[in-house]
Amino acid sequence: MIAKGNLMLCRVTAVILAALLAACDSGPSEAEFVAACIKEGQMGANKMLRREMGFKSETGCPCMAKAAAATMSADARQSMVLNMQGKMQESKAIIAKMSEADQMAAMNAALELLQKCAGRGR
Repeated sequence: MIAKGNLMLCRVTAVILAALLAACDSGPSEAEFVAACIKEGQMGANKMLRREMGFKSETGCPCMAKAAAATMSADARQSMVLNMQGKMQESKAIIAKMSEADQMAAMNAALELLQKCAGRGR
């Protein structure tokens, strides 16, 4: 009876660990993406560019985070967040590990995010 309980405990632990490891590979959360986007928009040249484009961080950043989660790979989102945080070398290191096709897909997805979320005069 105790042996069966220990076996069950081991299986439950394995399932929990597998779920946690899967969650770790999902890239940055939407909240992390939004925070990086808002912070980036408060920097000098970015602030002026966003004003010129009519991009409002309060609505545009959540829009971009949601769209990125739906269309971009975890690596592409992580690279984008690092870039917005000013961590260019870390961002480039992630991009360098991606295939050329994945790099192109990430760039196209980023452009689509901007068009979708900034192009409406948000």
